[in-house]
Amino acid sequence: METIDLEIVTMELDTNIPERYNYHRSYYVKKADTNIITVSANDFKPLKHRPGITASAVYTLRPGSEDYYSTTNLIKAMEKAKAGALTYIKGLIDMGPGGTAALLQYRIDHYEDLNINLIDANIQLVEQRMSNDGSFKWIPYRIKN
Repeated sequence: METIDLEIVTMELDTNIPERYNYHRSYYVKKADTNIITVSANDFKPLKHRPGITASAVYTLRPGSEDYYSTTNLIKAMEKAKAGALTYIKGLIDMGPGGTAALLQYRIDHYEDLNINLIDANIQLVEQRMSNDGSFKWIPYRIKN
């Protein structure tokens, strides 16, 4: 009988390295809104069914799917939010004097996104940080009351 000598090499994991996201996310943007909603694919809900009945998977779009954009890329979500806001603002401007009050209220409600979060320089900065740091998490700027 022949004996085989094996060398076992062990490595210690470096725990100081930030862990990359190990799950998928989707981003939802309503067409006339600047808010980006992050939905984790790890947000599972228990399946409710009666014993003895075989459950089958049913996939559906979120309710009101025609009113929002969906993407798995944060940068695209930011660009869609910006484009949707500009389209909505243009529509309010085209209404003439009748849309002035709604335009003013929209600008007040979405001030941080329109003037800080969704400008091209900040979108490019977020894109650069995401490519350089796998653990980067975007937190939109908000004015504190």
